[in-house]
Amino acid sequence: MTTFAEESDRQSATAAQPPDAPEAHTPSWRIVAALVLAIPIVISTIAAMFVSLAVDPEPHEVPLGLVAPAPAAQAIESALADRAGDDAFAIERFADPAAARSAIESRDIAGAITVGPEGVTILTAEAGSPALAQIVAGVGTGIATAQSLPVTTESVVAPPSTDARGTGFAAGLLPLLIAGIALGASSAIALAGRVWMQTTVVLLGPLVAGLGFAAVWSWLGVIDGRVMPVALALALMIGAISWFTAGAGALLGTPGVGIAAILMMLISNPLSGLASSPYLLPAPWGTLGQWLPTGAGGTLTRSVAYFPDASIAGPLWVLLGWVAVGAILLALSGFRQRRA
Repeated sequence: MTTFAEESDRQSATAAQPPDAPEAHTPSWRIVAALVLAIPIVISTIAAMFVSLAVDPEPHEVPLGLVAPAPAAQAIESALADRAGDDAFAIERFADPAAARSAIESRDIAGAITVGPEGVTILTAEAGSPALAQIVAGVGTGIATAQSLPVTTESVVAPPSTDARGTGFAAGLLPLLIAGIALGASSAIALAGRVWMQTTVVLLGPLVAGLGFAAVWSWLGVIDGRVMPVALALALMIGAISWFTAGAGALLGTPGVGIAAILMMLISNPLSGLASSPYLLPAPWGTLGQWLPTGAGGTLTRSVAYFPDASIAGPLWVLLGWVAVGAILLALSGFRQRRA
C-alpha cells in the first residue's frame, strides 16, 4: 500500500526535476554553404554597382543651352549627337545669351554655348557640378576649334573661392548620412516602445544637426551666406533619413534599422551623384537617385546654397514623402503596442 507520505515525496521529487531543456540549434553545413555563397555574391553586386557608377562617367541627357544662328545650331546639334551619342545632351535653344544665363541661374540647364561673330562663349555653373562644367567647357572648346573661332569661358554661378572645386560640399555627404542614421537608429533602439520620445528625437535632432553643419560650412567657406536656408535644407535631408530609420526600427526592430542603413549607405549614397552629377550616372540610376533622400537632399541643398532662383519643389516633396513614410511606420509601431 502506498502511503500518503510516499506519494507526497514522489511528487516533490518530480517537481524538483528541471524541465527538459530545449534542443540546442545545431548549425548545419547548409548554413555554411549559404554564407560562403550569399555574402560574397551580395558584396560583389554592390561593388559592381559602385564601380560602374565611378568608371568613365559619361553625360546622359545633360540639359545644355545653345545660342547660335539656326544653320550653325543645327550643325552643332548633329555634330554633338555623332560624337557623344543621341542621349548625351538635351539641347535647348535660346534667343540670346541673357536668356541662357537666366536658365542657368534657375538650374533649368547645366550650361550653355553661345556662338556669334565674336567667337564662342562658354557659360558654366561650377556651383552645380564642377564635373559638368568641365564637360560643357570641353564641348564649347571643341566647337570653337572646329570653326577656328576664339573662345572665352564665363562662370555664371560659381562656388565660393574657398571651395572652388566643390570638394567641401561633396565631403559633407558622409557625415550627413551618419547623422541621419544615428539619430533614427538610436531613437529606435534606446527608446523602444516610446513613440513620442522617438518622435521628439527625429524632429528636433535634425534641426540641431542642420544648424551645426551649416555653421561649419559657413566657417570653412563651403557656402557664402544663406546659412539659415542651408540649415533648413540640411535638416530636412537628415530628417528624412532619421524618420525612415526610426520608423523602420520601431516597427521591425534591429532588422529594420539594418534595412534602413543599407538603403541609405549602399544605395542612396552612390546614386545621389553628389560627388559628380546625376547626369553623369548611367541611366536610370541618376533619376532613381533623385527619389532617394541623399540625392533629393543634395539637389535641394545646392539649389538653396547657390541657386536662389531655382525651383525646389521637386526635391522638397521627395524629402517630405520620406518623412511621411517614417511617421507612418512609427504610428504603426505605436498602434501595434496598444493592441498588444
